Amino acid sequence: MPAPRIQSVRQYPRSAWPWWAGLLLALQVGPADAAFADALTAFHAGDFGGALAAFSGSARAGNAASQFYLGVLYQHGWGVIADRAQAALWYQRAAAQGEPKAQHNLALLLLRGDGVPQDLDQARHWLVRAATQGDARAAHELGLLYYRGTGVPRDFNQARAWWQRAAEAGDAHAAYDLGLLYRRGLGVAPDAAAARAWWERAAHSGLALAQNALGACYMHGDGVVVDLPVAWAWFQLAAAGGLKVAAVNAEWLGAGLSMDELTVAAQRLQTLRQEITAAVATADDPPARP
Repeated sequence: MPAPRIQSVRQYPRSAWPWWAGLLLALQVGPADAAFADALTAFHAGDFGGALAAFSGSARAGNAASQFYLGVLYQHGWGVIADRAQAALWYQRAAAQGEPKAQHNLALLLLRGDGVPQDLDQARHWLVRAATQGDARAAHELGLLYYRGTGVPRDFNQARAWWQRAAEAGDAHAAYDLGLLYRRGLGVAPDAAAARAWWERAAHSGLALAQNALGACYMHGDGVVVDLPVAWAWFQLAAAGGLKVAAVNAEWLGAGLSMDELTVAAQRLQTLRQEITAAVATADDPPARP
């Protein structure tokens, strides 16, 4: 019986991770701002009440980094009752001073009408401001707007351009979405090898969706030579990342492997784990908090 075609769990590009994840990054501030330094120390220690008090004074004095973090605290209800309107207010103040992470967060609130009236034009404005300053997550979000036609005409070429910018800056979700464009021939000629290359990049960044897609490539020979032990290893990694469809894929594929193939697969899995752990550990801009 021929092997079934194992598909990726996603049917169209969208962020699969919590939209705020990874945004809590230490920002550059002036050495004289002791209030911000104290607030950041409290924040990292999980003392959100203390962080709130310290960020508040610094934010009111005009520190854009403190305004961003104060917005984060209000948005998620850390050390204070959650208040999206207050979050948007502080993000707006930081965004107006040019802080890209605040611009990104404000744009997402505007996209959803979360704490503020929905305003797609303003959301896109702030995403462009952030993305052109090098914020990879903002560039990824812009690509999603053009892919879906949200507030703009649907344009796969624009989506690809923004995703490529984001992927080259290290955004794994953008790399995964680029792979989907190339695999399906959206705005470009279908190119399985290019899709596999982008998924490889995202998979080595630890993205389970890309690991599952890459496993399917190695299983079916899409853009790469068939290698079932390597396919099984990628499925296992994706399953360990919480992707249920990958666990099903690994179980189905593993049942058909010989003992020798399973030995090779287990060795490859160990090597890939080491490579990914090293890549994640040396990645730029690690989150200040998980």
